[in-house]
Amino acid sequence: MSFVPIICGKQDWDKDYAQTQQYSSLYCPNCHNFQVRPVKRREFITIWFIPVFPIFWGKQVVCPICNWRQDFKNDEQLQKIVREQEHIRAGKAGPG
Repeated sequence: MSFVPIICGKQDWDKDYAQTQQYSSLYCPNCHNFQVRPVKRREFITIWFIPVFPIFWGKQVVCPICNWRQDFKNDEQLQKIVREQEHIRAGKAGPG
């Protein structure tokens, strides 16, 4: 009788969403730095390092320092985040 281990896990892939200046250096509400950027994210369950089942497929803003993430669905929501960032940079954090 032989034993063959099956290695299962989860694999994540992040790809830059847009390389424009307005999307770089967004504010992180968790660690208070300006390194947040938008990405396209894919998460899969893997067997033997082969992606088999998708868990998540979408767009997020992510902080590479503290790994804070927030989902967004379309360009309108991303533009809303950018407008809120302008208020934060101007020192007017809040509705206005």
